[in-house]
Amino acid sequence: MESSQTGKQWQNLLPPHLAEYSPATNLAQNEVIRKLIAEGQTIYHFGFGQSPFPVMKSAQKALAEHTGVNAYLPVAGIAELCASICEFHAKEDKLSHFNADDVIVGPGSKELIFLLMLIFNGDVILLSPTWTTYKPQMLLAQKSTHVISTSFESNWKLTPEAFLQTIKENQLENKNKLLILCNPDNPS
Repeated sequence: MESSQTGKQWQNLLPPHLAEYSPATNLAQNEVIRKLIAEGQTIYHFGFGQSPFPVMKSAQKALAEHTGVNAYLPVAGIAELCASICEFHAKEDKLSHFNADDVIVGPGSKELIFLLMLIFNGDVILLSPTWTTYKPQMLLAQKSTHVISTSFESNWKLTPEAFLQTIKENQLENKNKLLILCNPDNPS
């Protein structure tokens, strides 16, 4: 079968809302970086938010000591870790009204944000510029998305005026809204 026919054969397996789907731009960037590394160039790759540096010896030791601990963890995260996160933010950010039940720990912020978008009943508001995976995630989650542009003049920050203008222009006053903030334009 010809490749164009094969592509059409599989096309009907995707839901219609994914017809215009394209992967996040950081995936293309990653391929360029891989090519440059293969060509012998020294690259410190932070494209996916992962460190290019070796795992610290203390972390290697702790991982080695716990290789036998292989059971599934609680879905919301380890209770002690959730409590420690609350303690940290109470001390560092003066946010003392949270408890461990208010915290969810997962394998990565992109996945947690996508899952939140997936279950959220409402529209999503993003700032621009933003992390490259959010727009494709919105398409996958079938969310109406509203983008608020930021600028150098506003120090790349969301202003109350821009937020309220977006709410009014898109008639979001009586709708559930999820605002995703990230700085510096990535999920970390």
